[in-house]
Amino acid sequence: MRKGKDPLKVKKFKCRANVHFSTGGSLDVHFFLGYQAETHSGPETLLDVLNSDRMFVPIEDILMNEVLLIGKTRIVYLELLETGSALQGEGLTELPVTVELVNGETLRGSFLTDLPPDARRTSDYLNLMPSYICLQSEPHWLVINKTYVLSVKQG
Repeated sequence: MRKGKDPLKVKKFKCRANVHFSTGGSLDVHFFLGYQAETHSGPETLLDVLNSDRMFVPIEDILMNEVLLIGKTRIVYLELLETGSALQGEGLTELPVTVELVNGETLRGSFLTDLPPDARRTSDYLNLMPSYICLQSEPHWLVINKTYVLSVKQG
């Protein structure tokens, strides 16, 4: 038996988000992010977690104060107040867009990209980025599951 703290436990911090599911419901939650990302310098982001190979991710239901595992393929999008928890980088180029989701919702904002100048079209961004992408939409930041995107219009 181990005594004291679990040596296998990784220290995490909480990131608040409102999750919109394909069922039409939403949930106010905390995601658990690592202080150090596995694939880049700096802390883990929501994009790291959602674009990982894991099918289920742990969240804390804020209202019920309980930890759940949610199937991330059923997440349509997340609403965030903090940009750093979703996206990190400086000098990113804005691509203004209107996104129509399969459920009829319309989201307006900008994709932020560090793609090379010859690959900065909206189509390049959508085709080159992984499944979950970030949209800057004042006053919130959104993380969108591309599976639920019906169309994207530039501007």
